Amino acid sequence: MGEAIRTKDEAYIKKVAIDQFEAGADFIDVNAGIFVDEEPEYLRWLVEKVQEAVKAPCSIDSPSPKAIQTAMEVHQRDAAPMLNSISLEKERYDALVPIVAGTDMKIVALCMSDEGMPETTEQRLAIANGLDGLIINPLDKRMMANMIAAETLTGKDEFCMGYLKGHEPVDLSCN
Repeated sequence: MGEAIRTKDEAYIKKVAIDQFEAGADFIDVNAGIFVDEEPEYLRWLVEKVQEAVKAPCSIDSPSPKAIQTAMEVHQRDAAPMLNSISLEKERYDALVPIVAGTDMKIVALCMSDEGMPETTEQRLAIANGLDGLIINPLDKRMMANMIAAETLTGKDEFCMGYLKGHEPVDLSCN
């Protein structure tokens, strides 16, 4: 992916976005963090190319408030983009809150603070407001099978329709 971003390989970027969208992704993650000096430019380009390919909002993934702001300027979907990610690290929090304030952006919050990554469940819960969603790769068949099964078993899959759609029909005939 890094090479495709560096060379601005539109076809590859669009194919990955289409594959993820067709596999059920609600947001397409865009990240150009390995290109520190050029990240705002690359992130803007990624958002434009992904939106040319699919009708899904982007999850803008960057540690740089400038790159996030630049990417948001070109985000065109009816649904607001997602900010991936914010934390309780004061400097990061203070830089990102003005960008998302007054918007309907969804936010991925990391369970981190100025003290670093929590080591225990209790420490994580002290930092976190609850799990509203997951970020997973919809092309990971094993992960998707586990997700479908979990939603079915917890009663979140009405009439087991997601489970049924997620599995190919099996020919049970004895022919």
